Amino acid sequence: MGALRQRRERDNISVTANTTTPILGRRRSSGSTISKLVLRIGTLVMIVAVPMLYNMPTPDLQTSSAQKQKNDVTVKKDTNVAASEYESPKREEGDAKTNQKAAEPSIAWEVVPAADHMDATIAELKPATLCTCAKCGSTSLWEELFAIVEGKSFKSMNWNTGPPWIHTLSNKKLWTNIEAKRKTDWSNFKDQDSFALIRDPKERIVSAWKSKVTCDTDKEIPDHRRFVPQLLNLVGPSSNITARTDKGFPCLDMSDYLAMLSQIHAQGREGSLNEHFLPQHLGCFKDVPPSMWTVVTTISGPNALCSLKSVVSKSTNNMSNMDDGCQMIKTHGSAKVKGFELAKPTRADEVILDRITSKEYEMLGQYLNNA
Repeated sequence: MGALRQRRERDNISVTANTTTPILGRRRSSGSTISKLVLRIGTLVMIVAVPMLYNMPTPDLQTSSAQKQKNDVTVKKDTNVAASEYESPKREEGDAKTNQKAAEPSIAWEVVPAADHMDATIAELKPATLCTCAKCGSTSLWEELFAIVEGKSFKSMNWNTGPPWIHTLSNKKLWTNIEAKRKTDWSNFKDQDSFALIRDPKERIVSAWKSKVTCDTDKEIPDHRRFVPQLLNLVGPSSNITARTDKGFPCLDMSDYLAMLSQIHAQGREGSLNEHFLPQHLGCFKDVPPSMWTVVTTISGPNALCSLKSVVSKSTNNMSNMDDGCQMIKTHGSAKVKGFELAKPTRADEVILDRITSKEYEMLGQYLNNA
């Protein structure tokens, strides 16, 4: 028994040893194979990845910095946009005043004798500055000027009432003996004679209403659809004034018209009014006061025509001639409204008229009295 047990124990040890040795050998062989496999995979990865790494763009610190600055600017810009929208009414008002003072073409004309051909009439002409406000008798003024510089009446031309208008002195189809342009350079103003036609401010405002935007008519006036929207746009959406349309065209009652002008003046936008409603101190006299003009008169002035001749012509009648030959004939315009017999303004209307014309009377009062 003892010998048998010893033999079995000896056989087990032999089996274990034989078994263990191959197993341990396989483990060592497997570990070596895995290491080689890992090494080969790593080598392949390096072969493939390294060239790719060399071709990748490197981070540009300057670009990143510039992008950051751009983003910062964008944020600031958006902030400024929001601020500008909030502050836009004040800025627009400031711009309007700045534009009003800027060097812009005046409503005045600078006229010189034509240089392309010469005749006896042209030889008698001289350079001059001429100006009139709309609704001051401008058609009559330009017709009288036409007779002086062209040597014939405008009516003899049989010109239709359409364009080119006689008011456009730069139109060479009509004005062949003069060259004219809107005046922008006032440095030579004192070197030329000058003529300005004015009108009583209150009469003029009422006349503009009757000829351009009135509802006191059953027939549409051609300017209704142009001037009424212009006034409404200028006064802005804050106004509670609306145009009447019950007659088939937009129009304004006198009280609404004057209230609208009052609001436009209160907003400081009177300088943007169409020339028919533009205050006279912002028209002919925006750049040069009336005291510097050679002649300032109304169309009904007893010496208006002779004064015009003396300004544009070298040989004229003496300006002191006070006879019918020196009166300017009024050929166009709405009915006279002095005293407002036709308009019949209310007391509130008269208060507005006093307020919105005060600067004009302050500037032109002495010239109106003389006329």
